Amino acid sequence: TGLLAVVMMAGLAGCGSKDDGAGEGSDTAKKELTVYTNSGYKPYEMVDEKGNLYGFDIDVMNEAAKLAGYTVKWEDVDFDGTAYIVPSVKQGKADIGIAGITYTEERAKQVDFSDVYYAGEDAQNYVLTMKSSGMKKTEDIKGKKIGTQMGTIQESILNSLQDEYKLKLDKRKAYSDMVLEMKKGVIDAMVVEKAVAEELAADNEDLSYYKFEAGAELAGNAMIFQKDNKLKDEFNKAIKTMKENGKMDELVKKYFK
Repeated sequence: TGLLAVVMMAGLAGCGSKDDGAGEGSDTAKKELTVYTNSGYKPYEMVDEKGNLYGFDIDVMNEAAKLAGYTVKWEDVDFDGTAYIVPSVKQGKADIGIAGITYTEERAKQVDFSDVYYAGEDAQNYVLTMKSSGMKKTEDIKGKKIGTQMGTIQESILNSLQDEYKLKLDKRKAYSDMVLEMKKGVIDAMVVEKAVAEELAADNEDLSYYKFEAGAELAGNAMIFQKDNKLKDEFNKAIKTMKENGKMDELVKKYFK
């Protein structure tokens, strides 16, 4: 899938924020769109050592924008806060949002969603925990302190289960913070998409993960737009083209092992 923190302009080389040399007023000048994302969400949105955004969502958006005749100006923002991605798109601060965003009825009251561009197994929710925790199934979260990223579908699912499962929720902005808190024993586990769980477990050999069955019907990622904006139809066409010409499968294979 901000901001208490400063919105970071990603005048990022390689992310295509230029007009490709076309002069102002030129027939070949491409229209530029401001796209909000939230890095630190492997393998969807990441930042390399040079400060450039990369990842599955970044490639999906850049390719879809190219097909639709646009260039992209990326802004890397926090997912939560008073000016996070959904309200920012609603208010027109950003043209599009893409950050592993899942459809919910509450979000759909504020913005329009594209067709789902990815809904594979890697988009399903998983519990990430210490190998030593003994947690192995959905019900094992009962009575536990669970970490979740603010403003995400995982937070919504855990909120809905809080009473039934007697959960204590630790809501944070960054997954890295939750991993550290888990290692210190402050929280028992965290709920993330499978792809994210795999990446974090690969970087931390003392972690394990298993499928979180609750809320599985909500999985699937889409782009968001202002209500009744023509961009939605243009990008739905691009997503359809990418699925038909094999480009989407190519990107899935590139980022999801």
